[in-house]
Amino acid sequence: MEFFQENIHLKEVFIQLVAFLIVFLTLKKFAWKPLLAIMKERRDKFEHEWTHIEKIKKDVAALQKDYQTHLQKIEEEARIKMQEAIQEGRRIAREIQEKARADSQASFEKAKETIGIEVEKARIELRREIAKLSLQVAEKVISEKMDGAFHEKKALELIDELEKKL
Repeated sequence: MEFFQENIHLKEVFIQLVAFLIVFLTLKKFAWKPLLAIMKERRDKFEHEWTHIEKIKKDVAALQKDYQTHLQKIEEEARIKMQEAIQEGRRIAREIQEKARADSQASFEKAKETIGIEVEKARIELRREIAKLSLQVAEKVISEKMDGAFHEKKALELIDELEKKL
């Protein structure tokens, strides 16, 4: 205790206490309020930044949802367009097949008609040949020569009558 009595002076303690109070009150009045204001401003700034970040996160989530929706719509439209293209291709294939059938049927009919004409020509030629042969046979049988055009006409008439009967 002697150490404290010798080294501690009540007057110095009192002066230090008064100086501490003066410095404390001065700091409280001039420095504490600005420090608190700065800290409050900083806290508000952090809160504002956090709310801004949360808002941006929500906006990003909404944009992502919109993007997904838009992407699904695009995929659906692509699917629809592909189906339409497939249907259009099938329709064109059917048209080509129908046209090919119609063309082949027309070619068949034309060939049939041509064959009919050729058959008719062959019949006419055959009738003439038969008439000539008949005349030659009759000529040989009768031994006299007949007039060709008149008798050929008569022979053709005879053949026509025979064909009608058949």
